[in-house]
Amino acid sequence: MSGAAGTYKFTLFVVGNGPNSLLAQDNLQRICAEYLQAGTCKIKVVDVQKDFQAAVDYNILVTPTLVVEGPRGCSTIIGDLSDVDRVLVTLGYD
Repeated sequence: MSGAAGTYKFTLFVVGNGPNSLLAQDNLQRICAEYLQAGTCKIKVVDVQKDFQAAVDYNILVTPTLVVEGPRGCSTIIGDLSDVDRVLVTLGYD
């Protein structure tokens, strides 16, 4: 698998420490560690219970939701990120 070069800014919107929120965080960390070069990922986790305005600003209606800003522009992925192939396609991996 070849990947797109560049820097990625990930904003992951979650609700508290629920199972799907924790799974999404773990999956994102694993994807960054296994598929992206060190230093190319910036991850910000936003708990919408604590920062509801951020969810409004990004038009987030469900959680977990990942907003990706990277070499291919901006994308949004809804879910716990367990479908790694789908995430990698969004990131520009063939």
